[in-house]
Amino acid sequence: MATDMGMTNKQFQGFIRLALELINKALTKSPDNEDLQKLKDIFQSMLEDGN
Repeated sequence: MATDMGMTNKQFQGFIRLALELINKALTKSPDNEDLQKLKDIFQSMLEDGN
């Protein structure tokens, strides 16, 4: 049984922007971390897809 979280597009985009901010902060500390870079790319594409 699936439950609808009821998150609006604006709330979702806010969550993605917050996550991207934290990922970018982590990348400044570990710029060579390929996993963080891949995660950033995924989140960035999610944000772009939502526009």
